[in-house]
Amino acid sequence: MDTPSFGEQRVYWQGVDPAHFAWQTEGPYIAATEAALLADVEVSPGESLLEIGCGEGANLHHLAGRGARLFGVDFTPGKARFAAERTSARTACADAQHLPFCDAAFDAVLVRDLLHHVPDRFQVLAEAERVLRPGGHLTVIEPNRWNPLIAAQATAIAAERGMLASTGDRLIGELRRAGFEGVRLSRAQPMPLSRVVLHYQLGAPWLGGIAPVAWALRGVERALAGLPGSLWAYLIAHGRKPCQEP
Repeated sequence: MDTPSFGEQRVYWQGVDPAHFAWQTEGPYIAATEAALLADVEVSPGESLLEIGCGEGANLHHLAGRGARLFGVDFTPGKARFAAERTSARTACADAQHLPFCDAAFDAVLVRDLLHHVPDRFQVLAEAERVLRPGGHLTVIEPNRWNPLIAAQATAIAAERGMLASTGDRLIGELRRAGFEGVRLSRAQPMPLSRVVLHYQLGAPWLGGIAPVAWALRGVERALAGLPGSLWAYLIAHGRKPCQEP
């Protein structure tokens, strides 16, 4: 099973998807799970946060209530423009591997669902480290290849094949290699069946607005929290830029 080239992935992801943004930010049940996934992003009121690979801006939308100054970059001009129009963030079109910001420009950086798409994962993390102030926090959210739903998605969609190389051990090692300290890993969404049942293209998203259906989904997903952590769908890695150079 071949992994598509970076150029092929750029073509696949270059379009703007307003329906996906609406699903993530307004979709019954799903919007709440999206917000919960970002609950551990470390940023305080008045600080500045950069999202690398912001897409249409759904994550920035959910972070708006934190009182931070929000910034985002995406390689697609249309996505960056859409995110600026739909959120309070300032955005720019930029390459994640060569950010157009000076050193120590931000207090926090978020990278979600991006590393498995880029040709040089380390370079993205090195850039994140560069633009963070000393003591600044990095949060990286990546899918877990060992989750059955993630594996099925990666198998079915060529542009997502990179997820098959996404593991917790790899993510921890990459953050440490990029110079981050206090690296820790948490996991979220044991088996997010709601992302299939309520999917805005493949499922019936309106079902999330029906109380008995939402109650049933919530009950099933909570019960699945008993699965081993190694199978949970999302890997959330945290790291801190050292306050002093080694």
